[in-house]
Amino acid sequence: MKNPKGLKNAQYLCLFPGIFLIVSGSMLLLTAEAAQVIFDLQDLDSTLALAMGIRQLAMGVIIVMLALTRQLKALGLVMIIGAIVPITDFFIFSPIIGWVSALRHALAVPVILGLGFYLLHPLNHHHE
Repeated sequence: MKNPKGLKNAQYLCLFPGIFLIVSGSMLLLTAEAAQVIFDLQDLDSTLALAMGIRQLAMGVIIVMLALTRQLKALGLVMIIGAIVPITDFFIFSPIIGWVSALRHALAVPVILGLGFYLLHPLNHHHE
């Protein structure tokens, strides 16, 4: 199947959040102190850092693998559903670290949702 150029660009753009999640998840698994930098949390329980790390790592691997194997409809769904995580992080962490600091969790949401909806748009798959 030949992908339209825009669809291929969206596919490759999805690698950025996927790789970011793999790197940040790995950092959280290696050291709880990474959570202080990534999530701006002080005195975070190392067990919670591990749970957050495996979540980040797993989602990142899913995104990268779907992008590399050109499973674009599945990738679109994962991007849309996955946007729930940073939105929820924003609402959970806002009362703890302040809304300005927590805003960095939500900043990627428009891009993630945009990529997801673009990948699922029926006109992008009319030639399948």
